[in-house]
This record gives sequence, C-alpha cells and structure tokens, in this order.
Amino acid sequence: MYESRIHVLLIEDNPGDADLVRLRLDEGKEAIDLSCVARLEDALAAIDKDFPALVLLDLNLPDSRGPDTLRKLLAKAPGVPVVIISGQDDEAIALNAVLQGVPDFMVKGDITTSGLERVIHGAIERRALLRSTALLSYTAGNHS
Repeated sequence: MYESRIHVLLIEDNPGDADLVRLRLDEGKEAIDLSCVARLEDALAAIDKDFPALVLLDLNLPDSRGPDTLRKLLAKAPGVPVVIISGQDDEAIALNAVLQGVPDFMVKGDITTSGLERVIHGAIERRALLRSTALLSYTAGNHS
C-alpha cells in the first residue's frame, strides 16, 4: 500500500459510470483522491491546477471524440499515465491507444475494485520505471 494519497483525474461524462469508478475506488484499500470532470476542456484546466498521478479517460466526451481526445490530453500532459476506460470491448480501440503510449485499457462493465487498483498502480509504476531508465540513459550518455 502506498503511504501518500494518489491523485487520479477521471474524465467521464456519464454520471453512472463516474459513480461506478468512484465506488470501486472507495471500496479499495488504497488512498486515492479522485477528481471527476465531464469534458476534455475541463480536464485540461484541472491539470493546470493540480497535476494528477494518473488519468482515467473515456475517449468519447461531449467536446471531443475518439483518438483526438487522447492526443489532446497527451499534448497537455505528456508525462501523465493515461488509462482508457471504454464502454466497448473493442480490440482496435485498445490497440490504437496502446500504440499511442497508453499503459492499459479497461472496459467499464468489467471494472472491479482490485482490477482498478492494479491498473492504476501498474501504470504509475511503469511511468516511474520509464522515467528512471530515461534518466539513467541520459546520465550515462553525458559521462561517456
């Protein structure tokens, strides 16, 4: 279990789906602070105020749809891990997201407490590992 609270930003326009994610996180053992917004524009503004450790992203929002939603988010916050949450179990969507650097993809109907916590921690740990590997490579390159 992590000692400090993890700030997660949920970008989800369906109140029922947002409540499901909130419920699953409340049931969990981890200390997670969840912020929820329904529009990409609001998410980009929220990132300026409080940079999240992770974003849970629905790709289809009132003000942005599909892969453009992910591209706009990553352009604003390139260092934040993003996990796609989708109402569709679509391998093409999942593959496209992974090719854009998304560490994981979850189907809304299949979200469990343990699965959500595992995905959140896995994505954050992968991002930290990538950063430390990049730092080591950069440091080694400067001392050669």
